[in-house]
Amino acid sequence: MSRVTEQFEVARQYLAGGVSASTRVNRAVGHPMYFDRANGCRVWDLDGREYFDLCCSHGATLLGHGDERVRAAIDRTLDRGAACSYENEQHAEFAKLLCETIPCCERVRFTGSGTEATMHCLRLARAYTGKSLLLKIEGHFHGYHDQVMYSIGTPADRLGEPADPTHFPGSAGIAPGLDQQLVLVPFNRLDLLEQAFAKHSRELAAVILEPVYYNAGCILPDPEFLTALRDMTRQHGVLLIFDEVLSAFRMTAGGAQEYLGVTPDLCTLGKAVGGGVPLSVFGGRQDIMKRLMPEGDCQHSGTYNGHPVAVAAGLAAVTAYRQPGFYDHINAVGARLFAGLNEIFRRHDVFARVQGLGARFGVYFGVPAELRGYRDAVQHSRPAMLKFIAKAIEHGVYFHDYGGAACHHGFCAATTLDDVQTILQRLDIAVAELAAGERPA
Repeated sequence: MSRVTEQFEVARQYLAGGVSASTRVNRAVGHPMYFDRANGCRVWDLDGREYFDLCCSHGATLLGHGDERVRAAIDRTLDRGAACSYENEQHAEFAKLLCETIPCCERVRFTGSGTEATMHCLRLARAYTGKSLLLKIEGHFHGYHDQVMYSIGTPADRLGEPADPTHFPGSAGIAPGLDQQLVLVPFNRLDLLEQAFAKHSRELAAVILEPVYYNAGCILPDPEFLTALRDMTRQHGVLLIFDEVLSAFRMTAGGAQEYLGVTPDLCTLGKAVGGGVPLSVFGGRQDIMKRLMPEGDCQHSGTYNGHPVAVAAGLAAVTAYRQPGFYDHINAVGARLFAGLNEIFRRHDVFARVQGLGARFGVYFGVPAELRGYRDAVQHSRPAMLKFIAKAIEHGVYFHDYGGAACHHGFCAATTLDDVQTILQRLDIAVAELAAGERPA
C-alpha cells in the first residue's frame, strides 16, 4: 500500500474526516495528498514521487515553495523572538507598502484568513453606511462565515430564475433568516444589476464580488458591467468591495483593481499576500477605515492579527511582486501553458478549454464558449474533469479538485519555460490516454 493512503487511514482515526480542512480531500483520487517536501514549483509525496504543482497552495505560494526571500525574513523574525500580539516597526512598513501598491488602500488592517477579512469588511460597511443589505454575485465565494455562505455551489437544477437566484446554503447549520440580508445577481448581467439597484439601493450597505471570478477557474468581468457597478454604487451611497483574496497579485502587483482600472471603496487581500504564511488584509478609503476602533466604533481585533512572522513574510513577498520583470515572467509562463494545454485538447479531440489570467486558470470540459458566470461554470462536466485530474496526477502533474462546480488551478513564479515544456509533455501523454479510454475499442 502507498504511504499516502496509509497516512490517510491513520489520520482518519484522529482528525474529523482525516483532514484539517474539508477541501483537502482531492475528489479526483478520493483522499488528500500527503506531501513530504516541496521546492520551487515541485512537490514530493510520501512515496517520493515528484509532481509539478499546479495548485500552489490554492494560490498562496505565488513565489514558489521555500522561497529564499520569504524564508530569510521569517528566520530574522524568529531570531528576534517573534513577539506575538504586539506592534512592531514592520507593521507600519508593510502597511505603507500595501497602500502604495493597492489602488484603493489608504489604510489597512491585518487579520488571519480570507474569511476573517471579508467578515470584518462587511461589518465595517454596515457601520459606515448605517444600512444592512448586501448585494452578492451569484456563485462568488467570500469565505466561510454564515452571512455569505449562500450561492457558492448551487446545483444546476436548483439555480432558480436569473432574476431571482436561489439562496442555496453552502453548509448545514446556518441560522434561518440570514439569507434575507442578501440580494443575489448573476455575474455580468447588467440588466439584472440595474433591476436590483432600482429595487434595493436604499437598503444596500455594500456590493461584494470577486472582480475576476477565479473561484470558478477564471471568468473575467465585462467592462461595462464593472463600470456600471462602480457608477451605481457611487450614485446610491453603496460601498463597493472587491474580494481580492484570490485575485490580488495574480496578474499585476496592484491586483485586479489595477488591471481592470476600477477602484473599489474597500478590498480584501489574502492567499498570496502572506507569501505562503497565514495572513489576510482588508483596507480602503481612509474615511471608511476610521470607523474601526480605537478611532471609531466598529470592532476589529484578534491576538494573532499581524503576527510578526506573517508580516515579515508578507513584506518580503509583496516586495518581490513589485520587482521589475516579475509579471513579464508570469505572463510568459501563463501564455505558454494555457496555449499549450488548449492545443493538446484540440489535437486529441477532447472537448475542453482553458481560461486563464496571470498565474491562475480554469479547465472546463464540455463547455462550447467562453464562460461568463456561475451558470456557465456549473454546466461543465465534473466527471470528465475528475478523470483528467486523476490522469494528470498519475503522470506527475498535480491538480487539486476541492469539490466545486469548477476549480481554479495555478502556477508559481518559480516555474520556468522549460518546466512548462515538461508539464505539457506529461499532460500530452495524460490526455492521450484519457482520449483513448473514451473511444470505442
